[in-house]
Amino acid sequence: MALGAKPAEVKAGRFRFFISYAREDYNIAIAVNNAIQTAAGPAAEVFMDFALQFGLNFQEEIKSRLDQTNVFVVIHSGILRSAFEFPGLELGYFLRVMESDPSPDFPRRIVPIYLDKPPDAIASDHGVNVGISRATLSMSVGEYSATLENIDFDHATVKLLRQFQQLVNIVREQHGLAKLYEEECQRNLPGLVAKMQLAIFTHLKNTLDPEGTLKPQYQITITTNDDALRAGSDNQLPADARLVPMGNGTMSIFGLAPAELTWEDFQKQTKASKFCDSWIDAITKVVTSSLRNQLAKDNSQVIVSYDEKLAYRVILTTGVRYFNGDREFNIYFVEALRKRFGDYETTIVFEGLELACRFRSLFLEQDSEFSSSACELARPDAVKELASEMENELNLLRRDAVEAGLDEPAVWLGLIDPDILVRVARVWRPLEESLRDALRRTRKCETETIESCRQALIPVLKDIERAMRSLNAEVIAAMADKLKTTPSA
Repeated sequence: MALGAKPAEVKAGRFRFFISYAREDYNIAIAVNNAIQTAAGPAAEVFMDFALQFGLNFQEEIKSRLDQTNVFVVIHSGILRSAFEFPGLELGYFLRVMESDPSPDFPRRIVPIYLDKPPDAIASDHGVNVGISRATLSMSVGEYSATLENIDFDHATVKLLRQFQQLVNIVREQHGLAKLYEEECQRNLPGLVAKMQLAIFTHLKNTLDPEGTLKPQYQITITTNDDALRAGSDNQLPADARLVPMGNGTMSIFGLAPAELTWEDFQKQTKASKFCDSWIDAITKVVTSSLRNQLAKDNSQVIVSYDEKLAYRVILTTGVRYFNGDREFNIYFVEALRKRFGDYETTIVFEGLELACRFRSLFLEQDSEFSSSACELARPDAVKELASEMENELNLLRRDAVEAGLDEPAVWLGLIDPDILVRVARVWRPLEESLRDALRRTRKCETETIESCRQALIPVLKDIERAMRSLNAEVIAAMADKLKTTPSA
């Protein structure tokens, strides 16, 4: 015998069962253990790994037990787990034991007991489906208990336990021992199975329903490692860091297909979007800020979706480091909702007025943090952050206009004089293009070119202040007059 104990040593002992299970299935395994042990009685030994003695080598003791096992019972609830965890290792070892010791005098069997379908590796082995589906779990404990009254000797699990009793008797006869004495609890196999089924049902009733779990936020997991982070530039993610979207909708925020990709590919595929820089900035900031100080991570970032319809808060929920240097960052994108109240006509006037006033506060007032003077006086190390925040506010203005329907000229034409609207459009469109270009260059500039980027941005801001101040005042005045004449105001 190539593996484990000698046949003589095995035959001299009792009939042995080995129950293999994942930690998530512990309560199911206990219910199965109790049913088998009661059915087989003291003539058999049912082993679960919690019975291991302290001080023994865990894997060696498991192998020794498997060498002496007659029936290997695999508990399979369908929960995904690694093939290298103990249920997979135990199964692989026992398969090798069966191949190396095909003795007809020492029967060995593999029996899967499962909820949906058996493990792929032993799908061809005849097993037992306990028949507790998601639909079954919608029943109350009382309702399910009533169905167990129908269990009889034709039930699959009852037949299985009866076969176990017969196997025990065969081995005992081979060694000149008396057959298993069938006590009342052993004869009442239907009642034994009903008790097992009820225990499994009660356990599953208190477990998580994956289909009933609502997760409205979108999520991306970014994976990288310490070496890549150290080798890269400061405040930048490694090009080969991987973005793993959770669910099918997350990447739709950026107009991308729901597929895993590298950080470099993400930047390439979103390059054509006018919001790409703000996306890159926001994701980079929430990750790199956590590396500097885990208690002061930057969760203040807001981005706009590629279609300009929605805004999302970008929040780092967990940052994980493994001992081998691997890193995982879990980022949520939480939709920023805006409530609407009251009459549509009044609401649209209010929202148009609010957009005009926000534009004035951001770009036209002297004490604004985005004024040309503030930009000129900002510390060199704060210029890039200033440009990033300015672009973000510009994006949010655009998002709010789209959400209100105020990106459509026809809506504005119902609010203010067409002549004002045409003049605003003619002046603002080229100014916005120049501003976005200057902001993009400033955000991407190197330390040695910050000053030249600042000097390119300041004239654009001054042009906006000169050209838009009077036009903005006309728009606000026209919107205020419209509000006075709105019937529901």
